Amino acid sequence: MSYIVLARKYRPQSFAEVYAQDHVTNILQSSISLGRIAHAYLFTGPRGVGKTSMARIMAKSLNCEKGPTTDPCNVCTNCTEITSGISPDVIEIDGASNTGVDDIRELQRELMYAASGSKYKIYIIDEVHMLSKNAFNALLKTLEEPPENVIFIFATTEPHKVLPTIISRCQRYDFKRIPVEDIVNRLRELSDREGIKIDNESLYLIARKADGGLRDALSLMDQTISYCMNDIQIDKVRQIFGLIPNQVYHGFMRMIHEHDTPGMIAALHKIFEEGTDLQEFIVNMLEYLRIVLLRQTGMLVKDVNPDEYESFDEVSKLFSQNDLMYIIGMLIQSRNDIRTSNNPYLIIETMMIRLSRMDQLEDLAQLINNLKQGGVVVNKPVQNSNPNAPSKVAPKPVQKEAPAPQPVQDEMIELVLCEAALRDNWAKITARIRKISMHSGIVLDKATIVKVNERALTLKVDSLTALNTLKSNTESIQAVLADIFGTEVRLQLELEEKEPPTKVEIKRKNIDDIKADNPEIAAFIDQTGAKLV
Repeated sequence: MSYIVLARKYRPQSFAEVYAQDHVTNILQSSISLGRIAHAYLFTGPRGVGKTSMARIMAKSLNCEKGPTTDPCNVCTNCTEITSGISPDVIEIDGASNTGVDDIRELQRELMYAASGSKYKIYIIDEVHMLSKNAFNALLKTLEEPPENVIFIFATTEPHKVLPTIISRCQRYDFKRIPVEDIVNRLRELSDREGIKIDNESLYLIARKADGGLRDALSLMDQTISYCMNDIQIDKVRQIFGLIPNQVYHGFMRMIHEHDTPGMIAALHKIFEEGTDLQEFIVNMLEYLRIVLLRQTGMLVKDVNPDEYESFDEVSKLFSQNDLMYIIGMLIQSRNDIRTSNNPYLIIETMMIRLSRMDQLEDLAQLINNLKQGGVVVNKPVQNSNPNAPSKVAPKPVQKEAPAPQPVQDEMIELVLCEAALRDNWAKITARIRKISMHSGIVLDKATIVKVNERALTLKVDSLTALNTLKSNTESIQAVLADIFGTEVRLQLELEEKEPPTKVEIKRKNIDDIKADNPEIAAFIDQTGAKLV
């Protein structure tokens, strides 16, 4: 017998085998037990979470020879035919390849015939959102007045593309993404059944790569088995998927802390030579920093192998929360810039150099702000959200003549987001944004404050170009505002509406105007007697 891939071999065959979708299985089992069978169901959710499998299980439960039942036997003729996909009474249709109205009309003609050996005639339409508008309209009449003992089960990953009139005639069930920890437990269970040795780090990596889909996780597991045989190790798994080890990002963060610019550039070039995609590098580094930030707040991150906590905790002690948010903002900005740049390597190299000089940039921004405010420029101790993080070495104080220096508080005053505080700190905000994107800083400086409260800031700009510039840097601006005011701030943007001119004044010049504008032309006109035509 030919090899059966894990995704098919371990496909759920009963409600009990459906993984991590209890909120759906419980309702469907209850409706079958009570005999409250709807004529149309809509299963929505990400790929690989069990929508089509659930549709088949539902069909078996309704058409099993001892059914309707919540526990289909899987041995009777009806059950085995549905499992094999050859049942004449359970028709599976691919919505992606049967999109036209003619396909739906052909289906409607088949509805005239009763089920041959089952209680219900069931139509499972996968990727139903791919149907054309005309096909949907043709289907609508059938859903309004369905034939007796005919049931439709629709599955889609994009429910927003399904007509609301179709959705309103179905019982809708939303399938959720499967948590990483649940996928890890399932993979570990199946590995034991298959006699495969695999370490925890590999399980977590495969589970994260699957992005919430158990089917994708099983397909990735098949791929690793083909390469590693029965002994799966993390180094080989990373080679298969082209992933950068967390130790590499750990090294980058240590070099940022130690201001080791040459070391960072050398490590970056090594990654370039290995052919790593730059966007993938930045995305994975952002994910790494997300975990560091969460660990710094004391959270148990469930999508990470607990054995790796120590490494993340070590990095979290090197940086304050503000520093981590600044690095994240720089990475997000670089990711956006790379998409439109002809030299993406320059952008990421420049970013790394700036990160290695992060302390200098921070102090310069504070210095500029103090100079703009006037008075004595002093070094204020920076409030650090992480008590274990080392304090920054402040630059030498710059003394400016002043009548009498004001006493310096021991720590930074906690700011509350309001219009007055916003205007007082506007120079500081725009200076920080200029370090990330010079153009955005210039546009932000000219924006008008429309409304501000403790959670949101609304700005108005005078051109579509300015609006798009700020939109592309919204995440970075919000990060800076959150850093300064200590709370999440949602940025909202408005475009200033200008009234079109009702009159267009066209001023025509006469010959005297032309002579007045240019003496040389005036001399030429006088000598030649030229006239204005």
